[in-house]
Amino acid sequence: KKLNESLPIVMVTKNEEEGLMNKAIAQQITDYIIKPINPNQVLMSIKKILMSEEIRRNRTGEEYAEFSAKLNQKLFTEPNWQDWIDIYRSLAEWDLKLDQLYYEDIMQMHSYEKKNCNIEFSNYIAAHYEEFLTESAGPVLSPDIVRKYAADRLYTKKVVYFVVLDCLRLDQFMVFKPFIEELFNMKTDYYYSILPTSTPYSRNAIFAGMMPNRIAKLYPQFWRSSKEIESSLNRDEHFFMDEQLKKMDIPMPQGSKYIKVLNTEEGEYVTKKIPSYKKERLVILVYNFLDLLLHHRFKDEVLQEIIPNDRALRSLSKLWFLNSQFYQTLKLIAKQDAVVILTTDHGSIKVEHATKVISDKEISSGLRAKHGKNITCNDRHVIKVSDPNRYGLPIENVVENFIFAKGDHYFVYPTDYNEYKRKFDGTYQHGGVSMEEMILPVSILTPKK
Repeated sequence: KKLNESLPIVMVTKNEEEGLMNKAIAQQITDYIIKPINPNQVLMSIKKILMSEEIRRNRTGEEYAEFSAKLNQKLFTEPNWQDWIDIYRSLAEWDLKLDQLYYEDIMQMHSYEKKNCNIEFSNYIAAHYEEFLTESAGPVLSPDIVRKYAADRLYTKKVVYFVVLDCLRLDQFMVFKPFIEELFNMKTDYYYSILPTSTPYSRNAIFAGMMPNRIAKLYPQFWRSSKEIESSLNRDEHFFMDEQLKKMDIPMPQGSKYIKVLNTEEGEYVTKKIPSYKKERLVILVYNFLDLLLHHRFKDEVLQEIIPNDRALRSLSKLWFLNSQFYQTLKLIAKQDAVVILTTDHGSIKVEHATKVISDKEISSGLRAKHGKNITCNDRHVIKVSDPNRYGLPIENVVENFIFAKGDHYFVYPTDYNEYKRKFDGTYQHGGVSMEEMILPVSILTPKK
């Protein structure tokens, strides 16, 4: 080992003492054989050293072929909303598995399966989204989160932390999960973001407990025009949450505490203040780092090199989490008799196919969702909403339409088409219809006894 650290070494010994074995493992031996030697032991040790990678690759290929066959069989049977959660969760699990193994041929197959699933998922949402809004048998949606997961827990004596990580995808959440499970007992459910999967709509729906059209009707002073809403920092979330709790008759004599974390200094402030929050009823924490990271990526060549693909995004997300003030905050909360509701407002997707859109000048600027008058686009690439009210969306004028990009499409204008395509191709966006943007985790974290 001193001459060549990468040289495989097999220890042959008749000494079975635990201390010797621990010392050998600490010295990073490749394998060990206990005397008397059995020829099969030698053969297995040689195969482990010389053929383990080939065996692992072949077995992984067989497992993925089985998974792919079952997946396509499930797609053929017209999956429902619960099936789609299971499908996306299994795809995300394979994402993490392939991150460790890095078999390019299998990764290419997996990428194809995800793209195909997103096509089918987008078509499913186009056919059934309105049913989600009118039928009780549909999935949990953004406006249901507080009522379903926080309301009952606010009647206990434990402080409730309601934590939103903006723009957190399920695969990123799965990267964080093992470290969170070291601190808490963890129960994870899944919900669907409303459309559009953009912060002003999806997150306001969570905090207000209602669809955007009702927010605009009941609180017109807080609902901004199409131009203002996309530059808004969701300034009214605290108000919306308190109003929602009042409507549910949850007594909050001291009110709730709300903190939005946009940078490291604010994260450090929250970490320092956690011990003083143990007498609060409800503490709302909103972390914007992941969303800010992706919004800055397309402007920064260094970030583009660091995050060229989903695998790199998961890797950087893990690096951020382990070194973040958010992780330190969770460690402190774990020492309290508290409950944490951890969720997100929407995910994101890497966009790779531009689709042209034509409209009047008064149109919103989103790359995955737009609303305005006289919108013309390729209907195969979008969900087009001619009656926004049926989608729970506010109407600024009688001829306004919404369009949501399907799969990995994004909107560009015919003028300067190539310039827009060069600028936005391969960027991470949200607002549209994909599993990554819509199917989201919500976890209940309770103290370990």
